[in-house]
Amino acid sequence: MEKARWFHDWLVVWQWKRGALFGLMLVWMALMGGDGGEALAAGAPSSAPLLRVETGMHLGMIRRIAMAADEHHILSVGDDKTLRIWSGADGHLQSTLRVPLGQLPNEGALFALAYSPDGRTVAMAGQTGVEWDGAFCIYLIDLQGGVLRRRITGLPEAVTHLAFSPNGAYLAAVFGEKAGLQVFSIPSGARVYASDAYQVPAYWVDFAADGRLVTSSYDGMVRMYDANFRPRIARQLAKGGQPHGVAFSPDGSRVAVGFKDRPTVAVLSAEDLTLSYLPDVSGVSDHLWVVAWSRDGRTLYAGGGHADRGRNLMRWWNQSGESDARGRGDYVDVTASRGTVMQILPLKAGGVVFAAADPALGALDGQGFALFLRDRTIGQFQGTARRLLVSEKGDAVEFDMDASGQNRVRFSVSKLLLKPPTMAGMHEPRLQSAAIRVTGWWGGETLQGNGTAIPLPEKENPIALALDPKDRFFVLGTSQHVRLYTHNNALRWKTVTPAPVWAVNISGNGHWVVAALGDGTIRWFEVMDGDEGMALFVHRDQKRWAVWTPGKIFTLSSGAEGLLGWHVNRGLDQLAEFHPISQGQQSKVQEYFKKTFQ
Repeated sequence: MEKARWFHDWLVVWQWKRGALFGLMLVWMALMGGDGGEALAAGAPSSAPLLRVETGMHLGMIRRIAMAADEHHILSVGDDKTLRIWSGADGHLQSTLRVPLGQLPNEGALFALAYSPDGRTVAMAGQTGVEWDGAFCIYLIDLQGGVLRRRITGLPEAVTHLAFSPNGAYLAAVFGEKAGLQVFSIPSGARVYASDAYQVPAYWVDFAADGRLVTSSYDGMVRMYDANFRPRIARQLAKGGQPHGVAFSPDGSRVAVGFKDRPTVAVLSAEDLTLSYLPDVSGVSDHLWVVAWSRDGRTLYAGGGHADRGRNLMRWWNQSGESDARGRGDYVDVTASRGTVMQILPLKAGGVVFAAADPALGALDGQGFALFLRDRTIGQFQGTARRLLVSEKGDAVEFDMDASGQNRVRFSVSKLLLKPPTMAGMHEPRLQSAAIRVTGWWGGETLQGNGTAIPLPEKENPIALALDPKDRFFVLGTSQHVRLYTHNNALRWKTVTPAPVWAVNISGNGHWVVAALGDGTIRWFEVMDGDEGMALFVHRDQKRWAVWTPGKIFTLSSGAEGLLGWHVNRGLDQLAEFHPISQGQQSKVQEYFKKTFQ
């Protein structure tokens, strides 16, 4: 991009931004030339500001939570690449910290979180650092100062779970592929132990009060290590089972295990990892993959996909789930949220704090009644694959804000107007044609086009489909991409998306692919090359919205001040800044869209 054009775009931001310092920074970046990142050394995050949505809540799945020992605040991380700090009393947001972001959509996604026993250090990791380091890293945050204390670098794969040792001297990490378990010294950041015994992903690690360590992995194994990280025992559980969550009981005598692939919870002896008992899972509808014990060890908690009538449930067992003399294991199912339960933490007074994939963060008292619930602020497009409607030119969309079908809206791009749905001049995704027959795009079967298999990478799943009105091509929305294929299954292009693609459609004139993503955005991609043309975010309240383009043209609805902001990286070893936007460029946006959709 030419320097003059780049300078003009960012000068607009400068004029609107409160504070001369931020403006001077942008001017300096413009004068340096390039895209704003060339001023930094190669292998460092770009310093060019990035447009980001901010609603005061996570915009994607909450992966992990942690809690201060005094329960005054709760921490959460997730797919939206933020660390959020909440009041433990009422769940109100206190602050948000941000890691450096890159050009790749997944850089910065946070899958793991741990809080040191002394309350000074937070560790978090996930899809972090690989874009500029060529390897993954763990961020160690000084929470009191709100600054990045250290990066533990050179990790071979993305971290899935973290745990501090009881004395706070060590940090244990497990990984999503074959890297298994690694342990690091907190004072130095040096690796003090690594295991090569894992050939599949590991998803949980937990310390006992005496320093023993237990891990779970999808090879069916639960492994225990002594306080010096020497392997002590490994036990194969149910054949074909995939242990996910593991937790020591408070007295260290038992280990609870949740499973990814079955509605089962097992309690093992912490002496030799043999099975002690199986808590009653009568009526459980889906997996119970995360587990936790009450502070006194008398109650066992589990959650995951177990649900009833659209509400996700946690199962709480009295007597730790152990059957009494008459063979009964008393339990209660407690309502959590609508999404999969991702983690459970016990409260001192009884009850729990939980995170769910909605995203949602909540707390329940010892009787299962809500203390607070911080619910999603984004549209939840999962289950709406057939109900994304698009106009002939692609300049208007109609969609459900959730799978209930009761919260439907229409947005006119040309008029910049959010209004009730009419369905006039709109069409649904075309799913069937005599010329193009695509099957297996929604689970279970092999993905095929006209009877020929369409290969996808192992971890990429097809979710949504739309056929071209003239039978020239078809579009797949997947867990990672928007993909366009010709009528004979040849891949024309694929574009990486920052979240799963839950719905796709094609404008009637065949110029635009429109997709509804798991981060609550609707995005437009050009049919010719897959380049993104624009994005729309509608808040769950169906009043506030924001529209923007990759060229950093943007506008906000009335009352939506702060719904967009500029994320600015500050280098490898500092947390990023965020500068809310208080105004939009409505006339400029309307002029742009008038030309785009003419």
